[in-house]
Amino acid sequence: MSYKKNSYTKKFIFMLCVLYFITAPVTVKSARYRGQSEDKQKKSEMKRAARQIYRQAINLYEEEAYWSSARELVILMDYYPEFSDMDGVVYYLAECLYEEELNAAALKMFKYLIRKYPDSKFIAAALFGLEKSSYKEGNYKDTLTIYYRILKRLNNDEVIDAARYFAGQSHYYLQNYETAIDIFKQISNTSDYYDGALYTTALAYLKKKSVATSIDYFRKLVTMPIINGERRRIVDDAKLTLGFINYELGSYAEAVKLFSGVSDSHENYEDALLALGWAYLKLNNYEESIKPLLKLIELFPSSANSEEAFFVLGQSYIMLGDFDKAIKSYHKITKLYPNAINNISIIKKVNNCLNQEESKLEQLKVQLLIQESNLLVTLPLNGYSDEIPEYMVKQKKKLEEYRDDLVNSLIVERDNLATMKVQIERLQKLALRKEKRKDWRGYAEYGISRAMFLKEMEQSASN
Repeated sequence: MSYKKNSYTKKFIFMLCVLYFITAPVTVKSARYRGQSEDKQKKSEMKRAARQIYRQAINLYEEEAYWSSARELVILMDYYPEFSDMDGVVYYLAECLYEEELNAAALKMFKYLIRKYPDSKFIAAALFGLEKSSYKEGNYKDTLTIYYRILKRLNNDEVIDAARYFAGQSHYYLQNYETAIDIFKQISNTSDYYDGALYTTALAYLKKKSVATSIDYFRKLVTMPIINGERRRIVDDAKLTLGFINYELGSYAEAVKLFSGVSDSHENYEDALLALGWAYLKLNNYEESIKPLLKLIELFPSSANSEEAFFVLGQSYIMLGDFDKAIKSYHKITKLYPNAINNISIIKKVNNCLNQEESKLEQLKVQLLIQESNLLVTLPLNGYSDEIPEYMVKQKKKLEEYRDDLVNSLIVERDNLATMKVQIERLQKLALRKEKRKDWRGYAEYGISRAMFLKEMEQSASN
């Protein structure tokens, strides 16, 4: 019995040893596997959250919410650079920057994408983005260099048509009118850029003094059906330009039809109203001449066209024999627009200041975008409910406690910058108009003298 007992005891001890040596490393391995599993789970959660951010950014981009889209994309770039679709992130961010008129920043992003991801599916679109950003920056030679690079590398008709448009525009501004025309003619009539190509082709022929051919292109444009807002804008541009051509050629009745057809939503509607007043005046239809001029003064009281409008209004009243109203119109010019001292040099100084402010504005917008993105570092966790790790939920709540006010203040500042941008553009346009306009004060003083003389003549004749 003693032997058997000792034997069983030895066997039991041996089994314990075996179990120890088997289970001990397993316990260590289990801890290691658990850690690896947790890391893997965290990575999986990051991928899933990153994928959600990316989808949300694309949705925002397609909804034309470019600022919000860019903000999400900046978060992805900063906090999850190993994201599998990072080339898409860079591309959409570059597009958002372009749409927000941050062209210098967009250029950098497009260049980065092409250099970093040469095999990306976004390369064709990125090359085109590089071209259009260069064009917007006024770098026409660079635009053309990129265009010829696109021709060599791509066979995508849609992209090439778009690239042709900006190449043609660049040649036009470089005064290579024949080359511009040749490029524009290669653009398909189904392209979104076809209308714009037609319009600049008409302008190029006008620059070449091929007036008849230019008119043919403009007539083709003005008879096109309005299918969208962009078509409406280009047709209005064509009507306005063709109206001026007919006016210069003495075809005032045709000019009236064209000026009357310009939409009141067009950015140069006030020019159409002024031109309409002039055209009716040339047709000796003074009562009709007055109507668009009064409308211009009412709708655009601070317009650079107002001086000229008051002058034409005075002329129309004189021809109708209403000398008091004529004098009143001329006096408006002398009261509202006193003599300008060195007006052109002042305008140039203002323009230089505006250009500097515009450059500062772009830098501020980029800084705002980055700051806003840094405040929104929490990943969007909505929709995952109990699957979200507790540490991520706590971090989200912690940031949400203070970020809302900061983001709101940034949004207000961003909106103020957008308002400043609009004001800068308006002032630049006004300065340009002022520089090109005549000084109507001298004409007004002559008009007052003439109206008073005619009034006295009329009174003398009646006596």
